[in-house]
Amino acid sequence: MEVTEPISPKKIVDLFYQSERIKVPSYQRRYSWKQENFEDLWNDLDALNEKENHFFGTIVFKSGVHKAQQVNEIDVVDGQQRITTISILLCSVRDYLKENFENDRIEERAKTINESLYLVDRDGKKRGLRLVLGNLDNKSYENIVEYPDDEIENENISNCYDFFYNKIDAELDGLTEIKQLHDKILDQLIYVSITAEEHSDSYQLFEAMNNRGLSLSPIDLMKNYLLMKADNDSNTDEEKVEELWGDIIMNIDRMSTNNPGVTFFRQYFMSSEIHNINEKVNQSKLYQPKFTDIVEQTNDIESMLVEIKKQSDLYRKLINQEMDEFSNSENSELNRLLRDAKIISITPFTLFLRTFSELNDVSEIKRVIEKTNALLIRRQICDRNTGPHDTIFNHLSQNMFNSNKDPLEYMIDYIRDDERFPSDDQFARYFSIEDFSRSDLTKYILSKIEEDYYGHGGKEVVESRYQVHIEHILPERSGKSLTNLWLNEFDISNEEHRNYKKKIGNLTLLESSPNIRASNRTLKKKQEYYTDNKTDFEMTHELVDLDKWDVDEIEKRSKKLSQKAVDVWSL
Repeated sequence: MEVTEPISPKKIVDLFYQSERIKVPSYQRRYSWKQENFEDLWNDLDALNEKENHFFGTIVFKSGVHKAQQVNEIDVVDGQQRITTISILLCSVRDYLKENFENDRIEERAKTINESLYLVDRDGKKRGLRLVLGNLDNKSYENIVEYPDDEIENENISNCYDFFYNKIDAELDGLTEIKQLHDKILDQLIYVSITAEEHSDSYQLFEAMNNRGLSLSPIDLMKNYLLMKADNDSNTDEEKVEELWGDIIMNIDRMSTNNPGVTFFRQYFMSSEIHNINEKVNQSKLYQPKFTDIVEQTNDIESMLVEIKKQSDLYRKLINQEMDEFSNSENSELNRLLRDAKIISITPFTLFLRTFSELNDVSEIKRVIEKTNALLIRRQICDRNTGPHDTIFNHLSQNMFNSNKDPLEYMIDYIRDDERFPSDDQFARYFSIEDFSRSDLTKYILSKIEEDYYGHGGKEVVESRYQVHIEHILPERSGKSLTNLWLNEFDISNEEHRNYKKKIGNLTLLESSPNIRASNRTLKKKQEYYTDNKTDFEMTHELVDLDKWDVDEIEKRSKKLSQKAVDVWSL
């Protein structure tokens, strides 16, 4: 492997005043730094004295053939998050200076920062941005450089700008310290630049960095390995591979879940009929051996990526509740079920990915989702180990569509086997003594009982079960009003209050405004908000005629709701 320049430390000023345009290829991840990353950089800069430098890491570039009299581009192989952050920080410094100080020297300093953000010819004419981000982020970045507005789609970019602007305003004392910050950025942040002329060189560099213990994400390693294999295969169109991978990354970056890349690939591999993986895929083994083995075994990388892209399209729709393949009413119902499922657990999306690929009957698809919801609610309430969940849904994905049985029949038989599905008695017992927090999961449980048992009572449940509010009948917060109006009134001890306030029997549903007004009022005052002319929820109407609310009433209602739960979450 040959690199085009020696490996030696450089100042950031060298990066922002070189003649090339720095380009983030489309197959790279979106800008994703968060507040903790911004904090670390700010603290590092703040701690520097005049004689110190801060090592900003190694940045790996891939440079093509340079042509005279043209703006040449270099691709960022590793380091795009750091380069982007510094660029946004420079925008914050520039804008703060322009908005808070006025004199010729300030204008000159702001102009100098602009020259670092743009490529400028000898006549001072702008020739475009120095840094060009990927397809999804470039417009947001352009808006930050030109001037921040409301059209910044990637909130990580706007959050970065706001963080540094606010830090400058709050922590730097006047013009001198702002200039010092600017000088620190350019002159005291140092990095090691490695530039390779060929793709294959940059891939080998990236792999070497991983082997030496640097923290690289499985998705970055997968991308690098894939492109390296494509580069070495004369029958593979490397540009097409980059395009397909870029499409996959665009889908991943639009998925509304934590660690979306790892989550998607884990569940894709466990669900795929093509790869036929019959074991749990852990994050630690996602890149190697799983992905590397799959790439090694395929004879057609492009076809493999076409299939992954197709599945990433579907997974994005599933995880974001954006299904659009059926009628409007069917899509709406499926998306609502998918949101419920996601609130309960992300693990069954392995099975959903396979189900939506195999089944066309909406009623069958709905039953699959409902059965997984029932399984996981029962297991969660009964404190069953979550470890087997990936294995359960991997098994169902690989077997329920290939057996002689009807898929739903196979699924139900498998779930019932080996005590995977807690019994009615066990579920009811645990449900009645469980502590329920203020969470979307509790909203789902209460509203599902309201919807199924009370016949869709409550317009908020019908429209969106997560817009409802959880009402504690016996108030949750301690204080004089609790003691005087509830504990003394109904002979409830402080210990009983702690033990019973979060039981299901003490919880009901209200719309937002009655919930706020009910608060720590007396039982009679609360019951004024429990009437049918104040709230639509039938389970809440049942509380209107009670003369007392003590531990016995909470236990009685908990057992009643637990029996309803047995029917709601059944096979």
